[in-house]
Amino acid sequence: MNKRMTLLWLLLGLGSDLQLVASLSITEVFVLLIAPFVFLHESAYMRKNGVLPLFLLSVCVILGCCVSSLANNTPFPFFLRGMAVTVLVSCSVVVAHWVLRRDPSGFKWYILAIPISSALSTFIFKSTVEVDMLGESAAEIMSGPTYWIKRLSPLFFAPIKGWYLKMPTAYNVCAPIFVAGFSLLTSISGRGSAVRSVCFAVLALFGGKKRYTMMRIPNYFGLFCLIGVFTVSSAYYVYKLSASKGWLGREAQAKYEQQTDGGHGGIGRLILGGRGDSFVGLLACRDKPILGWGPWAIDENDYTNEFLMRFGTAEDVDNIYRNKMIEASLGLRTKLLPCHSYITEFWAWYGIAGLVFWIYVVFIFLRYLKQDVIAVPQWYGWIACSVPAVFWGILFNPFADRFGIPLLIVAALLTRAVRTGRQTLPNNMMKEIEEADRK
Repeated sequence: MNKRMTLLWLLLGLGSDLQLVASLSITEVFVLLIAPFVFLHESAYMRKNGVLPLFLLSVCVILGCCVSSLANNTPFPFFLRGMAVTVLVSCSVVVAHWVLRRDPSGFKWYILAIPISSALSTFIFKSTVEVDMLGESAAEIMSGPTYWIKRLSPLFFAPIKGWYLKMPTAYNVCAPIFVAGFSLLTSISGRGSAVRSVCFAVLALFGGKKRYTMMRIPNYFGLFCLIGVFTVSSAYYVYKLSASKGWLGREAQAKYEQQTDGGHGGIGRLILGGRGDSFVGLLACRDKPILGWGPWAIDENDYTNEFLMRFGTAEDVDNIYRNKMIEASLGLRTKLLPCHSYITEFWAWYGIAGLVFWIYVVFIFLRYLKQDVIAVPQWYGWIACSVPAVFWGILFNPFADRFGIPLLIVAALLTRAVRTGRQTLPNNMMKEIEEADRK
């Protein structure tokens, strides 16, 4: 064990949720500071391992931010915010490759430290968004179910992601199911967490812990995709039955009826319901698909109202209004264009480069599942089982995990490098793989 690298992994995880300045975490500030020095000797290895194209695309997003800001006369403070995000992604790719290449087994200490960091952020270096949504004091922040869903999920998933081959299969499958049930029973907004957790459990069950069982995914990739569709559909019908019958409480029943037009809408209406802020930005992208609107763009053409008139629900109105109040409290413009998804945010803010970047990321993960999934079995619980959550974020979540997501993408690329012989695994990892295959 490389003690220095283990300590570095732990510190990266411990600083991940502790916000230091301008919504940047301690980890993100550290990454910004060391990335230029690391890149000097890491670029050759990045080229060898197939990570350089991802880095170059992230640099294109930086250029897209500059061009889009100039074309739209973006105020300088918002240009700086946009640049901070784009530059951080590029820096994270560099640092992620550096730590993974030097210590591919140390990632588990990063995973372990994340729930600790999340718990500490309740009391020190608090999340700006949580303070604005839930309150200043720790008691106020801890009072809602969303807090516990956010904190418990990393805690239950950490053993699976970090020690996948050593954990019993029963735990790998049942822990995500427990998180899914907890999300649905405690919060009327727990659908997303529940769907991601169920998909995690299915992948853990389907892939197993041996290389020959993990080969089921690439060998039966088409069937696997159908199972994914079936899983989502089954989750929808379970939620529909539970919510419509009032088993999840009156609030959940009322919310379900709002989202599905009195219970008559299908799965599409359920997915869209309450997530209008993830799709409004697409209307803006329609009108400026190449240049975009600049970071933290103003909704000049009232795309919000256009979306709400055509597709919106009462919950969409509430969500968008609440988000605007939060943005105003953060010093952002009050008529901000809603872009509540990775791909919409990058496309609307940074132009076509942002869209291409996330399309490439989707390609990386699909290729990983189709070709590279068995190369590093220790990473299966971390990468493969997290793919549904990443895809969910690309469609429905704002881009917030600005080091963790690039780290996961780089890990998928390094898995391919291992499969093709460009990167080797340490002897202790190879022995662990062989032992798991023999069990």
